[in-house]
Amino acid sequence: MELHAENTGALTARNGLMTGRISRVARGADAPDVAAKEMESLFATLLVTEMRKGLGEGFFGTGKGADTFNGWFDEQLGASIAEQGNLGIGEQVKESIIRQQAAAAAEAARLEREGAGGEVNP
Repeated sequence: MELHAENTGALTARNGLMTGRISRVARGADAPDVAAKEMESLFATLLVTEMRKGLGEGFFGTGKGADTFNGWFDEQLGASIAEQGNLGIGEQVKESIIRQQAAAAAEAARLEREGAGGEVNP
């Protein structure tokens, strides 16, 4: 991806959006599901944003505030696409998170057992 001056602001805004979404994900039993839905929504939003660039001036023209409305439109359309689950990314992310959590829990249990037995591994 080639970075132009006009794209750097959009990238900064997207990074902020991603950080905000990730920080809102709760920790708990439903965390993998929530994180997966947020990831799919973010991906769909970025996909819509890139596709909309092919329209030239976009749905809202080039006037004052058009970038705000275009961004809002992209986010709403991306969320709608993700809600339907047709991309399938959310389910893959959820399964990956569950596998990682299970592996971390198994490792913690192993370390606890070894610590209780007095053994120390380097």
